[in-house]
Amino acid sequence: MEEWITQELETTELGDKRRTKRLIKIVENLSAKPEASIPQASGTWAQTKATYDFWDSPYIKPSMIRQGHINGTVERIGKHPVVCF
Repeated sequence: MEEWITQELETTELGDKRRTKRLIKIVENLSAKPEASIPQASGTWAQTKATYDFWDSPYIKPSMIRQGHINGTVERIGKHPVVCF
């Protein structure tokens, strides 16, 4: 799962590569324990605080994260042949 998450989100532009790395870590934590709360999924107080700080950041907009998904989807689509009838 971690490899897919990295491939999906590594092109996400959040203004700083460290923010993208944090997003990937947050998604890895939450996907590993989808039923857990953020503190439970994060595992440590430092990671929990980093997750909340990430979501509260004025520099990160939901549209920026969505664009990363869009880029990943378009890239995957481009790897498959298109069949026309």
